[in-house]
Amino acid sequence: MVIASRRIILSLTILVLVLAIGVYPAYAQVKYRVDREWVQIWINKEGSIDIFYNITITYISGAPKGIITLGMPKGGFQIHYVHDIDGRNLTYTIISSGDFYGLDIELRGPILLNKPYIVIVYASVPEMVYEDEMNPGNVGLKFYPSTFDNAEGKIGNIRVAIVLPEGVKEDEVKYAERRFSNVYRNEENLLVVYWEEDDWPPAKEFWVGVSFPKKYVSIGPDIWFYILVGGSIAAFIAMIGVVIVLAFRESRKAKYEKPRIAIEALGPARGLTAVEAAVLLDLKPIKVLTMILFSLLLKRAVEIISTEPVIRLRRLHYDSAVEPNLRYYEIDFLWAIRSDGSLDERALAKLYLDLRDTVNLKIKGFSRIDTINYYRDIVDRAWQQVTQAGTPELKCDALEENIEWLLADERLEERLRIAFPPDIIIYPRPDWWWYWGWPRGQPPIQTGEVKPIPIPGQEFANNIVLAIQKAANNIVLNVQEFANRLVPAQRAQIAQRPLRYPSCVCACASCACACACVSCACACAHGGAR
Repeated sequence: MVIASRRIILSLTILVLVLAIGVYPAYAQVKYRVDREWVQIWINKEGSIDIFYNITITYISGAPKGIITLGMPKGGFQIHYVHDIDGRNLTYTIISSGDFYGLDIELRGPILLNKPYIVIVYASVPEMVYEDEMNPGNVGLKFYPSTFDNAEGKIGNIRVAIVLPEGVKEDEVKYAERRFSNVYRNEENLLVVYWEEDDWPPAKEFWVGVSFPKKYVSIGPDIWFYILVGGSIAAFIAMIGVVIVLAFRESRKAKYEKPRIAIEALGPARGLTAVEAAVLLDLKPIKVLTMILFSLLLKRAVEIISTEPVIRLRRLHYDSAVEPNLRYYEIDFLWAIRSDGSLDERALAKLYLDLRDTVNLKIKGFSRIDTINYYRDIVDRAWQQVTQAGTPELKCDALEENIEWLLADERLEERLRIAFPPDIIIYPRPDWWWYWGWPRGQPPIQTGEVKPIPIPGQEFANNIVLAIQKAANNIVLNVQEFANRLVPAQRAQIAQRPLRYPSCVCACASCACACACVSCACACAHGGAR
């Protein structure tokens, strides 16, 4: 028995040594690099932030497990989605240790060396904006993206964009730690401050920060709030007592009148895109989806490869240096493209419902009637530029400039034919992607000084109308079945998702910044890969 026990102990010892010497080094030798780390942050009015990560990691040696650890600023965060570049959900686990908070993300296998893996994470973090003690009357945020202490080389490109609350003006923001690379307005007319660096050490913290007036957020009441509330409650109780006494005396005489509530709206909600305005203007869902398809064709993010019996698309790969600024509904549309090029109609229905919810949220508190009239006026003024142009060439220039807004008009076909009568001649240029990108074939090959074939204005208008109609008719297989997916009963069957789906963090506009020594809340995060 003693000899047998010793043999068992010896065998276990050898096994442990084998595991320690053989297996562990295999994982310890895993090497990877971070090709890019892009972060976009939205500061919400209640002091929380929404944070969006777009990270590209490449394993370069070893036997990786395909697990990426991404740090989060603090505990209590909520993950809305974790995807790969193709929009497929990735499994993740919330982790914490001491003062570290984050998540482990599992890539889809098999995990290959020298293949870039793109991970997209969208989360919300509460209570991230604090008083700026160095600038009385201001609040702010200091942040650095997740570091990768054991990564090889340098991060090829690191970007951080912080979207400030509505109303913040350019001359009201101050930077902390690092000067802004750019300050610009996004498509929603919100102010964005932006930083970017190439070849950044992966273990080094890329600190950024911004400070702005406190009036644009509500980060918690102070002592005067409680005094005011206490006084109001006391006055309310006293008033109730008086009302009860008077009501008791007059109960047999008074005639009851239903209470009425009047809310003063804030006028029209500005800043909607043409597609969002089309939802507000009550265009049919199929036409709205056709507008999104058109915008993707215009940005050359997709191309139409066939139209019968339904449209089939091919996603185009473009150089990241000229990556188009895709909007959230355009990205949703791309995710609806199946591997065979057909469109997932369930995903399209979800896209439209989410788009409609976003529009309703954006106009919340504003006058819906005023907002509708505001965007009808934009569409009308776009048509005026086309119809009042003095020459066919100028008409086409105005059409090209305003085409996305013109598509938001329910009377597009009628007004297009009016704007281009038969007695004018149009020369469709080969570079009119908005004209040739529809299901109508490729633009003519232009050689030398040969002009494009001229066509009458009415034929030109008909070509556009027919192409749009063909796209709209073939975007789904059965329009009625698709409409059934949009009824309220079907809404519960479609998984909810956050409203924001940006594609990247981009720089634009001119740089403007003001120096400040900001002492506000810090957001810290560390990560890695194995």
